Amino acid sequence: MYLTGFGVKIRVSKIESRSDLEIVDGREYKRTMTAYAFQPREIPFDSIFIDGHSGYISFQALHWLARNNIPVFVLNYNGELISSTLPPMPIKADLREAQFQAARDLKKKFTIAKAFVEAKIARSLQLLEWLGERYDIEREKTRTKREAMKLSKASTVIQLRTVEGRVALRYWEAYGKALPESLGFKGRLTSSHQNNAINPVNLALNYGYGYLEGECRKAVNIIGLELAVGFLHDFSNYQTKQSLVYDLQEPFRWLIDLTVMKAFESEKLACHDFYINDDYYRYYFDNDAKHIFRELLREEFNSGVRYKGRILKWDTVIQQKTSELAKYLSGSTETLSFMEPAPVLERFDSRAVREAILTLSQKEANERGIGKSTLHYLRKRAEARKPFLVYSPVREKIAV
Repeated sequence: MYLTGFGVKIRVSKIESRSDLEIVDGREYKRTMTAYAFQPREIPFDSIFIDGHSGYISFQALHWLARNNIPVFVLNYNGELISSTLPPMPIKADLREAQFQAARDLKKKFTIAKAFVEAKIARSLQLLEWLGERYDIEREKTRTKREAMKLSKASTVIQLRTVEGRVALRYWEAYGKALPESLGFKGRLTSSHQNNAINPVNLALNYGYGYLEGECRKAVNIIGLELAVGFLHDFSNYQTKQSLVYDLQEPFRWLIDLTVMKAFESEKLACHDFYINDDYYRYYFDNDAKHIFRELLREEFNSGVRYKGRILKWDTVIQQKTSELAKYLSGSTETLSFMEPAPVLERFDSRAVREAILTLSQKEANERGIGKSTLHYLRKRAEARKPFLVYSPVREKIAV
């Protein structure tokens, strides 16, 4: 559940008779406040994200949420996670001790760190293949793959991070080439700051990563691992607070990258949905755009994927993979991989399909059973930037 705006309120009413959790969403421009009420064990949400500007949450509400295993995350304007209230963590001293021992064991630490990096790079390359069906990024894809091949030669965690960084640099070059130049996206690094919200795309990515961070933090809390002890991200440097959370984000960052690309590609987000309002020239979401983007995030995380004979949502997959990490740490299993489940990324409007549509004459279309109005519709969509669907019977007639 997302709450935003001015006057967000979370409290418990009718304590003696019903103990309802009352939630009031904030007030924003062109949007009035909305109130909700949930009885214990009947709330249809598994977490609450707040980026409101004012409001309160009562002690009784915190108790209610903890008893119902609902974490609360507070984000700033940029999507950065600045506070969280989590349900009680399971007390698993043996698991945490195994985690500390693995972090001190250089061989085991490397094995775990490599599992995170392998999955991140594999998903990055998969997303570039998906983009490459629509955009001319062949050179950038080749450079990214060339850097990714160096992973097999890495023998230390430092070398893993070096390979990961070089792959990421080429990856963002390809990603940016698929976006309109008007968005001003040049990558995730600037000369003065990393990941700064100096353009709409970086702001959307930051916001999405904040949501992903909350999901990973929730998974770590549920399993009972220590947030601060990671394997890829060293817990002795500036990332002291939640190194393991940063580790777990890596195999799933593609979810955010995909959502952001789809948002701008479909023009559900555009330049006019953002504005600059401070001396640091950082971008902010327009209120309506923020709601749209949050719904897109929700849809992507709720999309299903088959894993071990079941259809799981991606937020459930994150918890499942965290559980598998715990089993590896405790010695219950001897293998660890984040490569599966792999997403299925389909493209119905590839460059080949668009070109076939635009070069198809009316006479050829008639011979293939494609009507005049259908061809007109297809041409109009093929000439535009927006993605579009071409249903199987029509695709077969186009013969692509």
